Amino acid sequence: MSLSITEIKQLQGEFDKQHSGRIPFYENVDDNNIEVLEHLIVCLVGEVGEFSNIVKKIGRGDFSLTDKMGELSDELADIFIYLIKISNQCDIDLEKSFIEKLNKNKKRFSGYEINEDI
Repeated sequence: MSLSITEIKQLQGEFDKQHSGRIPFYENVDDNNIEVLEHLIVCLVGEVGEFSNIVKKIGRGDFSLTDKMGELSDELADIFIYLIKISNQCDIDLEKSFIEKLNKNKKRFSGYEINEDI
């Protein structure tokens, strides 16, 4: 199954809005609750740390990449989830932002043809 970023964002938003805990799973971020974004960033960095720790252990020879690919896949999915959550809760159009940044990078590095229609 292949989903667009917009569809993935919608699925994640629906999931988050149906759950609650000590802190809400979904809260729109604005100037009055920047601590929500701070929390999401801490969560994102924690997941990047977990991914990095596995890679560190592979690099020093504790495990092979093949042996840990499943765990790396899970941690990368967690990273992606937090990126999606941040884009949802900050109302950032991730697809548009990606294309704009890609085009900036293409201009920055010579030899790439820019397709503004994407």
